[in-house]
Amino acid sequence: MRISQLYMPTLPLLLGCLGQLLFLSGRPVAAVQAIDPIVLKVTSQLFVPSDYYIKGVIDDRTDRSPVAFLVPGANSGRQLETVDLEGGALKGLETYLFAVLPQNQKLKPIVVRIKDLKILEELKGEGKGLVAGEVFLDFSFELDRGDELVHLLDFQGGISYKRGIRQFYLIEPVLRRSINNSLTYFNDWIEKESKNEIKLLSDVQVRIRDYREDLGDDTVFYNPIRPLTWADFKGRPRFNNYAASIFASISYEGDSWIEDGEVIVDLVFKTYMLKSASWVRGTNNSYGLNHEQRHFDIAKIVMERLKERVQQLDLQPHNFDRKVSFHYLEAYREMNRLQEQYDRETAHGLNGPAQERWNQKIDEELRHFGLK
Repeated sequence: MRISQLYMPTLPLLLGCLGQLLFLSGRPVAAVQAIDPIVLKVTSQLFVPSDYYIKGVIDDRTDRSPVAFLVPGANSGRQLETVDLEGGALKGLETYLFAVLPQNQKLKPIVVRIKDLKILEELKGEGKGLVAGEVFLDFSFELDRGDELVHLLDFQGGISYKRGIRQFYLIEPVLRRSINNSLTYFNDWIEKESKNEIKLLSDVQVRIRDYREDLGDDTVFYNPIRPLTWADFKGRPRFNNYAASIFASISYEGDSWIEDGEVIVDLVFKTYMLKSASWVRGTNNSYGLNHEQRHFDIAKIVMERLKERVQQLDLQPHNFDRKVSFHYLEAYREMNRLQEQYDRETAHGLNGPAQERWNQKIDEELRHFGLK
């Protein structure tokens, strides 16, 4: 509070030194020391990270108020004064981090997300000049992959402290130490996990294979040397006008592991039909079996197109599963559209010329994928 703002020539005014009382119009008002913004001091580099640098800071706090709620004086009671980092929480922390850690931009870029950063104080025994404070800190460390931020680690910590009523200079070192603790914790973690945490690796090797094992059960997996027979259609016929029906579909399984500092992604693609869900009404001929086989072929063609797309993807350790899943779902929709188009144009096999056109079209694509 500036004394000049209270000066009124027509009123009696007794000026005292800082910490004494000001009397205005005969009413006592406590003189409170103004608290300066908190400046995080940089004395030297904290350490030199070998695998990352701090690219920036995101202020993700729900409450964007100043970071500190401080006891301003011995007679302030429960009234606290709000004090922020110089330049605000985001700017103040970012300036400090850039100063205490080297900015080697050839390394992995890390973003620090502020979820909580707060100092709360309480006057202990009014008039005794003792203040108890506590630092609350909640940071999230994230890897900037360019297209998205990948969560790596959370740090929640803090420090309790006590100070004399006028010892505001003790607040900054406590806050700085808490911040340094978070940086040290993250640095120790990343040094330990740099070759074991998939999110931190950059190289991905994708291995793709088909599942063709015949276990003699309800499932027939697509194999170009094993065409369907009517014996594969074991389901109960439905009440409709069709002579036969096949349940053909696609799926995949994925696994991943780390091998010599590289992420190995093993994808197993499955094109299959279910015997119990596929049926034929009475006896049928080779023409009808060909129509059902072509449904199976269409599913396989869609799977081969999916495999080609996956091989062309730029997969990263943090997103390979999501990207493959997305393209699989697109392939599944494509399969359903083609199956419906095939039945519609061939009238479920009753239109002979259309059926022959589809036979040729399907055979041509099977040859393209080396399946015929």
